Amino acid sequence: MTESQRGGRAGGGNFGRGRSGGGDRRSGGSYGSGGRGPRREDQPRGGPYGQPPRFEQRPRFEPRDSEDRASSMPPVPPGKTARQVALATLLAAAYSNDYVNEHLEAEILRGVLPPIERPLAMELAFGVVRRKNTLDALLAAAVTRPRENVEPALWMLLRLGAYQLALCDGVADYAAISETVELGRWLGRDDWTGFANGCLRAVARLLTEQSIDGPTPFALPLTGSRYSRLSQPIFANPIGSAEGGLSYISKAFSLPHWIVERWSERFDFDELCRLGFWFNAPLPLCLRVNRLRTDRDTLLAKFAEAGITARAGELPTSIRLETPTRIDQLPGFAEGEFVVQDESAQQAAELLAPQPGETVLDLCAAPGTKTTHLAELMRNEGRLIATDSSESRLKLVPQNAERLGLTIIETAVVTLEGTDIPAGPFDAILIDAPCSNTGVLGKRPDARWRIQPDDLEELSRIQLLLLLAAAGRLKPGGRIVYSTCSIEPDENGSVVEAACHFRPKLKIVEQHELTPGQTADGGFQCLLRAEGS
Repeated sequence: MTESQRGGRAGGGNFGRGRSGGGDRRSGGSYGSGGRGPRREDQPRGGPYGQPPRFEQRPRFEPRDSEDRASSMPPVPPGKTARQVALATLLAAAYSNDYVNEHLEAEILRGVLPPIERPLAMELAFGVVRRKNTLDALLAAAVTRPRENVEPALWMLLRLGAYQLALCDGVADYAAISETVELGRWLGRDDWTGFANGCLRAVARLLTEQSIDGPTPFALPLTGSRYSRLSQPIFANPIGSAEGGLSYISKAFSLPHWIVERWSERFDFDELCRLGFWFNAPLPLCLRVNRLRTDRDTLLAKFAEAGITARAGELPTSIRLETPTRIDQLPGFAEGEFVVQDESAQQAAELLAPQPGETVLDLCAAPGTKTTHLAELMRNEGRLIATDSSESRLKLVPQNAERLGLTIIETAVVTLEGTDIPAGPFDAILIDAPCSNTGVLGKRPDARWRIQPDDLEELSRIQLLLLLAAAGRLKPGGRIVYSTCSIEPDENGSVVEAACHFRPKLKIVEQHELTPGQTADGGFQCLLRAEGS
């Protein structure tokens, strides 16, 4: 396939409701309105007027697509190749309804996978989850029987083969087909091999070496804003109708239709395509330098000496790795000189700006990446309490702190809605709230399929309760940073607006809406200050 870049498209079809370029995305209306217009002042906000909403149950974010659940998963032997490990991981995740990353390392360790094949196993497992809609569209055009007549485990095998054929650079067609077909025998299902071979050969015939300038029913999005031309149309026509554009984005870029429809109210068609490319691209790994142990120039020099390709990031403490590398094998890891953290996430602690000697609370702290950043900014002086509702994940906080040489961090388990957080009072509080993850769908591929429209209301209730609980523990003149990795107004500006309504002394100082891909992950960060008594 050629490297030609997609040319610019004039206009945005019938997506005129959105604003181009992801401009001002401040939410309208009041908390809980979901952008559907302002709420009257005499209308209750989730509970009796003047009272915050009550949280009634823990949210569950599960895939609703029953076709993805391997209800009768075949026995899976330990994997010895990247493809075997990838398929075992995908089946285990579908069968257990867990996240893929929760099974990948276990499957790697269960088998005898050579270290050199680990990157391919990771790409295949995460890639199949990320591009599920795209792969299903390709298979629908190639498979000769209805999907409901194909066993779920066999369909997953076909997805794995289609991903290698269509979206995995450097894999020859013959290898993708033959090695994937052999996975049927590996599972003890010789009866699958003929069918799988025919289906994958049909997928291969859909693909061409030609490039195409922009979205059409023939255009398959790759990476780097490139499109490959298919031999026949398999997507909806994105030009001429809003619904055609929504369908194209959903299937070609593999995003849930409801998310695309929701985003089309704020973004035009070109911006939706840009977001689709960003969320499907391999993202450079970003590090945060531990300034208590070293500086960026010194660490970059160590990497260069070890043959690691890296460059300075956008922030003074950030480094971007240019090639996939095992983190624990990098120079300086054992010495606690860096931690993995995206640049957008690094900005949250910087916005709070905790000072040495202060008493600081990190709510929703596990696994402790932002906690350790706060401790570094405090120069390891003062008191820092890290809380989380997950006891198992909270145990990771002291582990990370020990490697980084940080000693001021205490931990405490709290309820999900923060009703029992430490009394304080605190000079500063960071709330990295549980959210939909819609700003980080690239690095968390499962998230796009697990979150559902009705979950947003449930999440926004939790977020508001956490923010209100934190505000009650703040010293006069103290400050809070409310942060999410979501780009949904319901979880961001609307939550902050509601908190300020219920706590009139809480005032917004500044807030930032982080657009995915400009230049890092998407999200939201708001600095609030409590006025003095």
